[in-house]
Amino acid sequence: MKTLNKIDVVSAANVLGVLGALGGLVKVVVLPLLAVLAAGNLGDVAGVADTLGTTATKNIPGVVTFGAVGWVGGAVWAYLLNHALKITKGLKYEESK
Repeated sequence: MKTLNKIDVVSAANVLGVLGALGGLVKVVVLPLLAVLAAGNLGDVAGVADTLGTTATKNIPGVVTFGAVGWVGGAVWAYLLNHALKITKGLKYEESK
């Protein structure tokens, strides 16, 4: 068994920032597409493309926001995790073979 005593705050923030941005992409691309499909408004392919393009363009700042909030949240959680690991004398784990 090995013990995890500390994680790098910036590294954890970077990973969670990317996950936040990916979540933002799902919000910008996948959810509007599902909404159009669910509404049954597929009468015209060009209309669907315009609708999705307009929605995606309006929501691009959301991707950046999700990424930034994910980065800040990841840094805070990593900082708190490091304190919890210090108090509990680490987290034991076993590497898979």
